Amino acid sequence: MAKTKVQSKDIKPKEQSKSPKEKEKLKQQQEATFKKRIKKEKKRLDKLVSFPFRALFIIGSVIGIVYFLYNFYFEMNSLIVSILKGFLLFVFIYVGLGLLFFIWFLIVANARRREEIEKSKEEDFNNEKGKPHLEGIYERELLLKQAEEKREQEVRRLREQLSQSKAQSSPPTSSSENFEVM
Repeated sequence: MAKTKVQSKDIKPKEQSKSPKEKEKLKQQQEATFKKRIKKEKKRLDKLVSFPFRALFIIGSVIGIVYFLYNFYFEMNSLIVSILKGFLLFVFIYVGLGLLFFIWFLIVANARRREEIEKSKEEDFNNEKGKPHLEGIYERELLLKQAEEKREQEVRRLREQLSQSKAQSSPPTSSSENFEVM
């Protein structure tokens, strides 16, 4: 209860009347946070894009090194032949798994695109199906309003005719005739 409503109302205009320097400083802070957010988002996207290639490189190099060690120590091949076989295995794995990943991503992307197309077709169909229904509702409402207006005009006309016929059919009476003598 330290602040009253009157005091809080007095504070708001002071906050709104900031100097141009403060406004400029606030704008610079907003731009800096926006740039940080963009930089962070770019890093995240770069990680997402580079992940498959990095994973392929690591998998291929580990398998290539293991195969090199197996060739060199257990099969007793020469150093150059073992390195060449390890490198070729690395290249085949990198390219082969890369193609498999690429094909898999294409299949997933095409499936998602088909789903989006089907959803958009369904939405278009539902929108087109709903439009005539809505147009029918609007037409019915318009017809109901017109019928109501005609009915009101007809009632007014009939009331006027009744009031005119009453005025013509009943002769004017004096106020003394309306009272009975007791």
